Amino acid sequence: MNARYQFFVCIVLLAGCIDDAPHDNPLDPSSPAYVRVGSMTGVITIANQSTAIAGATITDLDENILVRSDTFGYFVFNHLSSGTHTFVCTKENFTNDTFRVDIQDRASTHVVRGLNGAPVVVSQNILARKIDQYFPSPQYFVEVTAEVIDPNSSLDLDSVWFSVVDTLRFPLAPIPGTNNFITTIYKNKLPTNTIQWLVGKPLYIVSRDDNGAVNIGSPFFVTRVIEQTANPLYPSSLNNDTTTVFPEFRWDPPDVTFNYSYTLSLSRIDGGTQTIVWMKEGISSIDQSLQYPNDGSVDSLQQGTHVWSISVVDDFGNYARSKESSFVVK
Repeated sequence: MNARYQFFVCIVLLAGCIDDAPHDNPLDPSSPAYVRVGSMTGVITIANQSTAIAGATITDLDENILVRSDTFGYFVFNHLSSGTHTFVCTKENFTNDTFRVDIQDRASTHVVRGLNGAPVVVSQNILARKIDQYFPSPQYFVEVTAEVIDPNSSLDLDSVWFSVVDTLRFPLAPIPGTNNFITTIYKNKLPTNTIQWLVGKPLYIVSRDDNGAVNIGSPFFVTRVIEQTANPLYPSSLNNDTTTVFPEFRWDPPDVTFNYSYTLSLSRIDGGTQTIVWMKEGISSIDQSLQYPNDGSVDSLQQGTHVWSISVVDDFGNYARSKESSFVVK
């Protein structure tokens, strides 16, 4: 028996006398230290779109850990215990999304989740109107407008309201071909039968989509209700005035202290129907008269009965319109 063979036999006998080595390798499935873990990656997008949502929070409710999506909507969870996990994805102005994922041992699971976005109020405004008239009394109303979009689709937008208090809401009608909505609310629809009731109160635009997601816009306010109007002097129905086809209009200014301009409106009456034939906006507050153009820029007035009015318009767009004054063009 040579020396090499004797050495090999000794090694074999020695190995047989040694106990099994401990299985403490965490990567060894038979080791007590083995940990069954997996991972999950995912992308958060707007529902029914490929648009990524950045900054969404995805929380593992079972292990109480969370991550956030990056600018591409991507997120990752590492070292999740294998088994079924429940996650919830949240993002401001989006409906929460709860979902379950089976995490596989030593494997990565990929998910794509779409969030339903609540409508978004882009802009909102309320303007007060006063229309002075001889009978029965001055007419007061407000015009409320809003631009509202839905992140998922304009077809997903169900309804838009103007809200004063929880129990007082007025629906806004869509303006076709736009994201804009509008409503007109007369004083008799409001408590105290005045639009002044709205002054100082926080007002809101409330919108809802087809999936039930609701958005309440930031508060906005009535800026002013204009009471004082300008007073038409000439031509005047009180004096049965007649004019040429190029009349000069004159009026007394209102007794107000805020900045304003004038809008003059002129209509022709045919068979009891008024048709606007000329309107001039942005007339300076220092003016008290205006010549109907005789430079060829507009047609001369036709013979017959006309009415005109002068409106006081503040910098916000609120206005008070004077009583109409009629005259005859000869």
